[in-house]
Amino acid sequence: MAGSGERNGADMPVGVVTGGVEDAYGEDRATVDQPIITPWAVCIASGRSLLRDPRHNKGLAFTEKERDAHYLRGLLPPAVLSQELQEKRVLQNLRQFKVPLQRYMALIDLQERNERLFYKLLIDNVEELLPIVYTPTEGEACQKYGSIFTRPQGLYISLNDKCAFLDRGRVLETLRNWPEKNIQVIVVTDGERILGLGDLGCQGMGIPVGKLALYTALGGVRPSACLPVTIDVGTNNEDLLKDEFYIGLRQRRVTGQEYSELLDEFMAAVRQNYGQNVLVQFEDFANHNAFTLLEKYRENHLVFNDDIQGTAAVVLAGLIAALKSTGGTLADHTFLFFGAGEAGTGIAELLALAISRQSKVSVEESRKKIWLDDAKGLIVTSRNETLEPFNKRYAHKHEPIKDLLEAVKAIKPTALIGSSGVGQSFTKEVIEAMSSINERPIILALSNPTSKSECTAEQAYSWSQANNAYIFPGFGLGLVIAGAIRVKDDMVLAAAEGLAEQITPEQIDRGQIYPPFSNIRKISANIAARVAAKAYDLGLASQLPRPKDLVKYAESCMYSPIYRSYR
Repeated sequence: MAGSGERNGADMPVGVVTGGVEDAYGEDRATVDQPIITPWAVCIASGRSLLRDPRHNKGLAFTEKERDAHYLRGLLPPAVLSQELQEKRVLQNLRQFKVPLQRYMALIDLQERNERLFYKLLIDNVEELLPIVYTPTEGEACQKYGSIFTRPQGLYISLNDKCAFLDRGRVLETLRNWPEKNIQVIVVTDGERILGLGDLGCQGMGIPVGKLALYTALGGVRPSACLPVTIDVGTNNEDLLKDEFYIGLRQRRVTGQEYSELLDEFMAAVRQNYGQNVLVQFEDFANHNAFTLLEKYRENHLVFNDDIQGTAAVVLAGLIAALKSTGGTLADHTFLFFGAGEAGTGIAELLALAISRQSKVSVEESRKKIWLDDAKGLIVTSRNETLEPFNKRYAHKHEPIKDLLEAVKAIKPTALIGSSGVGQSFTKEVIEAMSSINERPIILALSNPTSKSECTAEQAYSWSQANNAYIFPGFGLGLVIAGAIRVKDDMVLAAAEGLAEQITPEQIDRGQIYPPFSNIRKISANIAARVAAKAYDLGLASQLPRPKDLVKYAESCMYSPIYRSYR
């Protein structure tokens, strides 16, 4: 009987779970306080197994009745604490750590013990804890991942799993080893270009783990629907190859056909195992692979590259918001990008699309307002033979210029955007040159981590630092709630416009171009609604019928970290 505490079959007490219904989107949605009979709806373990189950463990928050029903009496101290008091205690303990990496490790440990408390803590203290679970601290964590590794947090796919001649391969089999079957978002990396830190090989797993934590905390995608993946094809990092604690393959990185075949097998296995609606986000792939993979798979899979598309949406949103202060339209401005890799070129492409939409001109014509500067100087037509294909479209007729300061003086940009990974490259002279050209220059230093940033916000007074976490959680939620089957550039543009709409006139008057991060869940819901609306408009949504109010629907689908009652 429900609530009797009698054991049923495989050591599973029959009980009642209240506090919400688990569905395809959020685990606490719509029907709060309507009970579900276990174990058929939600499997809840008992005794020490329950305390070791991070999804259902509540620690000292288990009530007296719950302790009796689930065989916990004596396994916990007698005190019963609220979730709020638990959160207060954890936060106090975190603040005692002076080293950010120690805080990171403590948070990961909490996530492995008590999932709901981890996400409640992160949601309620997002501005304080974001730099710990995300950049810059996660970059340091990846560098030291082999030394701090305790428990695997994602799925590792390596060359050892690749299909060989007359062998069906083990990638699909490996995916099926993951315990969760209803996956909606995958973040995958091959570790070749982790932030601005270079090739970290298998230790890049910290990036997918961190990104997906934000998908849940900021975008409301339930944790069990998220899958972090690292594809290990070796590393060219000599220090890692010599490190006795390195956790990946000890070989040089493979390229070419062997690399492509493994990625093909992975993408096919994902589709076969999870269907066409699962979002695959490529993260921190090197430039030469990032653009290739996005173009290769975007027509047949639901794929997104945050380094290219997410960064572009955040920056475009900032530029649109800045126009409320500087005046004019995007077409009235001249843009100079310092850095012509994934981020720089991705932003430039979305910006050209936005100018084209606003001004009713071709994208090719819009690109004439945009200049790129890379490690060899200004990208001009005389360099065409040595340029990557994705850079050639921004090669304009101009004399070669190798120095950034001289490029600023010659081009006279109204906006300077840094994505180079070269720390302190926006020197005092560069900032002063921008200020002499423009009454209110737009300066965005985007590179991560902080040591790689072109300048600090204080040095440039660039109004605010752009952060991809403004976009990708809400963007992913929008794709999920619409059941989108493809990502189109107009969806990314809709996300940028959705973010720009969240800035208020008062915030603009204070010199901000992004809304406060404390409102990130509301921001994400609005972005999700804009993205979902565009998916429906383009005929790419499979979740029918279309909800009447997409903002409210997005909010209703968001995961809640509040404890449920097990009685």
